[in-house]
Amino acid sequence: MKKTFKKFITALTIFTVTLIAGFAITGISFNLFESLTSNQMKVIFSVDILSLAIIAISVWYFFESRKIKEQRKKELEKRHQKRIIQRENELSEINKIINFSNFAA
Repeated sequence: MKKTFKKFITALTIFTVTLIAGFAITGISFNLFESLTSNQMKVIFSVDILSLAIIAISVWYFFESRKIKEQRKKELEKRHQKRIIQRENELSEINKIINFSNFAA
């Protein structure tokens, strides 16, 4: 439940920030609509689209890098556990050999 709530809060925060940024950037563009020339409006519109795209890409990159780090951590832990089990098996085999041999020390 806590994980789902945390995901909900994160998604809501991202949505809110994106919405506010989008409205702010678009509002600036429309307020300047009457005072700018056609070419200047095209530049403003391009900057508007690029800024929203950069925000979206950076958020996507942030969350994807977090997922990749978690996946690497799980794989590392899995390999570590596999090595521990392998060493325990090797030591148990050595102990069996030592226990069942009749060598005098």
